[in-house]
Amino acid sequence: MHGTADRLVVAGGARNEVSGSVGTVVQAGTIVGDVHFQTSPSFPVPQQLPPAPGGFVGRSEQLEELSAGFSEQSGTSQAGSSITLVCGTAGVGKTALAVHWAHQVSADFPDGQLYVDLRGYGPNRPLDPGEVLAGFLRALGMPAEEIPDALTERAALYRSLLAGRRVLVVLDNACAENQVRPLLPGSSSCRALVTSRRVLSGLIVSEGAALVRVDLLTAAAALELFRTLVGARVDEEPAAADSVIRSCTRLPLALRVAGQAARLRPSMSLAHLAADLRDREIQLDVLGDGDPSTSARTVFSWSYEQLSGDAARAFRALGVYPGHDFDAYALAALLNITSRAAGRAIDSLVRAHLVQDPGSGRFDVHDLLRSYAEEIAEQHDSDHDRRSAVHRLFDYYLHTADKADRVITPHRYRIPLEGVVRASPVFDDHDDALAWLNTERPNTTAIFRVADPVLDSRMWQLAYTLRGYYFLSKQWKDWTETHELALESTQRNGHRYAEAQTRNNLGLALLEQGQLDAAADHYEKARKLFESVGDIHGVSNALANRAGVLHHLGDNESALQELERALACYEQTGARRNAAITLRRMARIEIDLRRFDAAVLRLGRALDLFGDLGLPLDAAAAFNCLGEAHHQVGNQVEAKQAHEKAVALSNECGSRFEYARAHHGLGRIAARRGRILEAEEHWEEAFARYTALGAPEVRQLNDERTTLQKTSVPRQRSESPRQNPGSRTE
Repeated sequence: MHGTADRLVVAGGARNEVSGSVGTVVQAGTIVGDVHFQTSPSFPVPQQLPPAPGGFVGRSEQLEELSAGFSEQSGTSQAGSSITLVCGTAGVGKTALAVHWAHQVSADFPDGQLYVDLRGYGPNRPLDPGEVLAGFLRALGMPAEEIPDALTERAALYRSLLAGRRVLVVLDNACAENQVRPLLPGSSSCRALVTSRRVLSGLIVSEGAALVRVDLLTAAAALELFRTLVGARVDEEPAAADSVIRSCTRLPLALRVAGQAARLRPSMSLAHLAADLRDREIQLDVLGDGDPSTSARTVFSWSYEQLSGDAARAFRALGVYPGHDFDAYALAALLNITSRAAGRAIDSLVRAHLVQDPGSGRFDVHDLLRSYAEEIAEQHDSDHDRRSAVHRLFDYYLHTADKADRVITPHRYRIPLEGVVRASPVFDDHDDALAWLNTERPNTTAIFRVADPVLDSRMWQLAYTLRGYYFLSKQWKDWTETHELALESTQRNGHRYAEAQTRNNLGLALLEQGQLDAAADHYEKARKLFESVGDIHGVSNALANRAGVLHHLGDNESALQELERALACYEQTGARRNAAITLRRMARIEIDLRRFDAAVLRLGRALDLFGDLGLPLDAAAAFNCLGEAHHQVGNQVEAKQAHEKAVALSNECGSRFEYARAHHGLGRIAARRGRILEAEEHWEEAFARYTALGAPEVRQLNDERTTLQKTSVPRQRSESPRQNPGSRTE
């Protein structure tokens, strides 16, 4: 029985009462002993398909191929492959076909539909499958902090979550097999639909994917599509309509833009439109491994020519935009207008089908349209104007990143920033600031690749500003790339102070990745550069960072000497946060040297400073050090209290590493007390976070777990089960 049951009467007149909403109720005559109910976990049902394409016509043969072997009752592929590859030239309607079919069968995938545009063709790098997997895992209910960093682990977890579930996965605009393979479900109950401009033969050979080719529309389907777009004028001027269709070579994308142009010119005859096409001798020519392909240059121009003012400038600006998706603030910076005016321009571009609106407040441009925008920008705007637009965009990212960094990394040593402060989003709290940095990360990374001597003078400033975000998020790949590009710009510009700052922060990125020699080289060069410009604070930073390398190499006494020198400088200049961090670093070394009293004293001073400054991340690290010191001298109560404070603070600031480190310490305390199951529980928490971050501490943790398993007999803990406090993404 399903639903809500109020009362069940059983033999002997006994009454079993059940209240609340239940999935299944079993009635029994006699019940002996306790009754236990276990519910299955509730998974979210992602529904990520874009809206069904309007005016979809034809493609009956391809729709039949997609449905071949598909069982409507089970939602699985009974006879055919569970992977289908939809191929064809740009603008031919691959996405429209895939999304149209996906909507038709969506009810047969009750566990959800996943969708992603892999951006396989366009001005930017294709989407990384690891990033796509992170989004899919979140959509499937996986907390962000539990998503591993390694691509293979993400793919395995993804396949595990899909096992036995009926989910449709649409992978749109793929460029290569290795971009797709990690995203394929492993369960036959799921279906994967992949679209690409080229035949991904590796998927056919190795994965047994079925191939559906999408060619130009038939003449009848093209006429039906154009009639849907334009209306009765097609029947009033059949010859002209036929001429327009032929000039568009029955390419759906070109036909849709031509139809939009005709609607925007209701007083112009279709014959005039057709003549305009013939006069310009449109030649459709785009990418396609030798396949006949098309370019919608002239057809695009009709939509563009209907734009006025900021909308026309906005479309051209998208041709110089170095990123991919954008919002009104970024466009406002490009055009030097208000964000409200930019929003109006975007609305005009969306209505003209020149910009895509996924409904998230961010917008995108089809790659062919972007190429056209770049072309007309070169024709209409001077080189100075185009470069100035990118300079304004750079200023927007620089100052908005600084605004966000002041929220997520308060009391950090700041540098003067060049450029003009521009309108930007409001960051009410830590989460807002971090969300903006996460969203704009691909775009801020892309702007480092712009080759412009004017930006050389302040490229390093953006790298410096983003360092706090990179340190928190552990985006080591982007951290390294941006700082290496910034370093090159400082060397071209001959700016020694900028080079020193960039080397200092690049060294930290390399140190965290275990590249000790490279990090040490950058720190030493940074120290010499800071000395040459007379920057005492910079010299102190380089010394403190180089001490980190010495500590990793086991030269603890030399590391302490470097830190003593740095601490004296910080205290002299009043850099309280740097002084506190240095005290914490010294305490860590004192612990390794088994000078625990000295370590506790230094940590007490550091925690007082961190508390005064309101720095939860730094305080979490200090409490973890304190817990480790107390544990080693046998003060288990104090050790546990310190690590528990570290757990709370790491949750507050979003540090996965300090959260893992705290549970690592709590596990040691439990193991020392003989509470084996409790220790394993803490260490499982630590292992998951260490592994997700790729932290080297995971090796030490594994050694400790192995030792415990060899020397202990598991027994039931006396304490009640610990509540998982959870964590936030670092």
